[in-house]
Amino acid sequence: MSNSSLLSLSSLDGRYLNKVIELRDLFSETSLIRHRLLVETLYLIALSQFLAKEKLTKAEEKKLLNWVNQLKPQDFLKVKKIEKEIKHDVKAIEYFLTNNLKRLNLERISYLVHWGLTSEDTNNLAYGLMIQKAKDKVIYPLNLNLIKTLLNLAEKYRQVIMPARTHGQIAVPTTFGKELVVFASRASWFLKKIIGFKLAGKLNGAVGNFNAQIKIFPQKDWIKFSQSFVNQLGLDYSLITTQIEPSSKLVFFLDIIRQLNNVWLDLAKDCWLYISYDDLTQKINQKEVGSSTMPHKVNPINFENAEGNLEIANSLLIMLSNKLPISRMQRDLSDSTVKRNIGLSLGHSTLAIKSLLSGLEKIKPNKNYLLKQVNDHPEMLTEGLQLMLKIYGQSQAYEKIKQQSRGKKIVWQDLISSLNLPQKNILNSWKPENYIGLASQLTKIEIEKIKKSLNI
Repeated sequence: MSNSSLLSLSSLDGRYLNKVIELRDLFSETSLIRHRLLVETLYLIALSQFLAKEKLTKAEEKKLLNWVNQLKPQDFLKVKKIEKEIKHDVKAIEYFLTNNLKRLNLERISYLVHWGLTSEDTNNLAYGLMIQKAKDKVIYPLNLNLIKTLLNLAEKYRQVIMPARTHGQIAVPTTFGKELVVFASRASWFLKKIIGFKLAGKLNGAVGNFNAQIKIFPQKDWIKFSQSFVNQLGLDYSLITTQIEPSSKLVFFLDIIRQLNNVWLDLAKDCWLYISYDDLTQKINQKEVGSSTMPHKVNPINFENAEGNLEIANSLLIMLSNKLPISRMQRDLSDSTVKRNIGLSLGHSTLAIKSLLSGLEKIKPNKNYLLKQVNDHPEMLTEGLQLMLKIYGQSQAYEKIKQQSRGKKIVWQDLISSLNLPQKNILNSWKPENYIGLASQLTKIEIEKIKKSLNI
């Protein structure tokens, strides 16, 4: 860890930087400047073609694109220096681009830089590109990897019996693989929503009406031009907007991430509980320390780390989701500072998922202990028993079995002997370890379904 990391205000830029570095490259101030400059440069090229005034040659377009794609650290510092002087971040982009056109011998088109745009035209497209890249390069692959991991574990442990718990109490048997595939199933439903999902973008001037463009060039099809430009960036086109893009698709996307996080939060808490019940054991690294004073401890730190970061991420995502669709009249600036935290929310989500992956690598079911737990609780069979009694015509079967078993330790054979039933031999042969229904088959069916759904 570098000295600068030790001094970072955010844990994501300090302690956990190596685990979220790919997102810092997408959501840092440098990245925002880079994407703003890219949008402005691409727009300049498209506008010069559209207006057919001072049209760039192919060689000049290539030179301009090479420049914007090869920006150096000192270039971003220059932009920040301009911003410090004029107190406007997007105008600083415009001035910086204009200044560099002189150096590139393209000064003749400098009057077209940022022509007809409002700051939010540049901003919303830049953020759209950044978030789209984060989705494709980080968010989707990482969530898919976690689902794959769960599917592998579910297959491996689909026949490992364990007691299920409802309200924290012993219920009826299940299998560890079945419980894992439930999380994979829930997560895959949300993950499918973002396959091919496109964020929206607007490019229509001061308050979304093309006022200046139509006044000066009324014969031009500005709607077609702006739609084509936005679509070529890989974003969906927003036709009806105020000065800002309404953020409906962005909010939908953030809500999907939040609900995915909720699935993983549920998984983290359940794994923590299974470990605390000794249902799961953890691999031991002899070099690690579990407690500063209790040498014996092996703490479920990965699941605790995941839980904390998922809760931070979701707190931010809720705030973003509630804030971004709301703006006074045609525009206020309160969303601008809020958007700078999108990367932070995704960073905590990313850190959490990586912690879950680390935690899942360390656990395995305590098979013998689980089997003993199941067989030590024959009361789990009373669900089936009271239903069997009803088949034999005993309408008060539930109440009768409840009286003999609720809150009590039972001996199965003694319970069966006390009942006035035919075929007691069949009931005597029931064992909790065989009372798992279709858990194993259901797991296998769902694994194949998820694999097909996500093309795994």
